[in-house]
Amino acid sequence: MKNILQIVEEKLQTVREDAFGQNKAIPLSQIPDAAAKAAVDAGKKDKNDKDDATNAGETSVAVGSLKPMQKEVIPQKALSFALGFADTGTTPDLNNMEAITSADGYIMDGHHRWAARTLLNPGASVKVFKVDMPADDVVTALNIYTKAKGLKGNPGKGDVGQFAALIPKAIDAFVSQGTDQWPMSEKKPEEIKAIIAKIGGGDFEKGKATLIANAKKLPTAIHPNAPSRVDMPVIDAKKGDLKNVLVKMKAGEIDFKEPFAPETKSGMGKKEEPVKENLQETKRWQKLAGII
Repeated sequence: MKNILQIVEEKLQTVREDAFGQNKAIPLSQIPDAAAKAAVDAGKKDKNDKDDATNAGETSVAVGSLKPMQKEVIPQKALSFALGFADTGTTPDLNNMEAITSADGYIMDGHHRWAARTLLNPGASVKVFKVDMPADDVVTALNIYTKAKGLKGNPGKGDVGQFAALIPKAIDAFVSQGTDQWPMSEKKPEEIKAIIAKIGGGDFEKGKATLIANAKKLPTAIHPNAPSRVDMPVIDAKKGDLKNVLVKMKAGEIDFKEPFAPETKSGMGKKEEPVKENLQETKRWQKLAGII
C-alpha cells in the first residue's frame, strides 16, 4: 500500500515538466510546428525571465575534448577537410569550428570539421560557442529554433564508430584515384599525396601514419539521447542563424523550460484549466502530508 509521501510524489510528477515537457533531447520531427513558432519568441511571456536564459559565448577548447552528438560522420569528407586545411590553412578554417557545444562537451554541429581537425592534431585549440546547458536541453532549444524557421533536418551518412578503421582505406583511395569530396575534388592524386607528405614533414608514410594514429583518438561514444542526424538542429552560420540563436538563448527568448507562456502551451496542445486543477490538487495533498 502506498504511503502519503509516495502519493504526493506521483501527484507532483504529473505536473512536473523538463525542457519542452521532456527530460531528453527532443528530435526535430517530434516538435509541433505550432509549438515551435510560438516558443521561439515566447520566453519573456511566461512570467519568468530567467528560466530559459543561459550563458553562451565563444571560447577555446582542445578539439579532442569534444564529444559527438551524432554518429553520422563520413571519413572521406573529414579527410578532405583535413587535407584542405593542411594545404592552405584556411580552406576550410578548422581552427574556428563555428559550432555550438554544450556545457558537458558535446558538439551540436560541425562534426566533420571536428573530425578533420582531430585528424591533424587532437590537442589543437579551436574556437566554439559554448552554451551553459546540458546537451539534452541544447538540442531541444536549437530544434525549436530550427522548426520555427521552417527548416528540415539533413540526412546523414557514416558511423563515427567506424571512423578510425576506414581512414587508412580512404587515404589509399585518395592517393590512387583522387576524390569527389570538397576541397580535394580538384586535386590530382599526386597533389593529394604531396599534402599528406607535408603533414609528415616531407615524408608521405609519416604523414599517413599521423592521420591514422590521430583517427584512433577521435571520441566515438555519442550522447545516449542523441537523435539521428535528420532529427538534429540545422544552424547555418553563413545565414546568420548561429548569431541569432545564441542571442535568443542568452536573452531567454526561446520558451523551452517550464513555466510555459500561454501561446507555447497552446501550440503544444496543452490547456490552462487542467493544469490549474492539478496544481490545486497537488497543494491539497501537500497539506495532507504536512509539506505545507
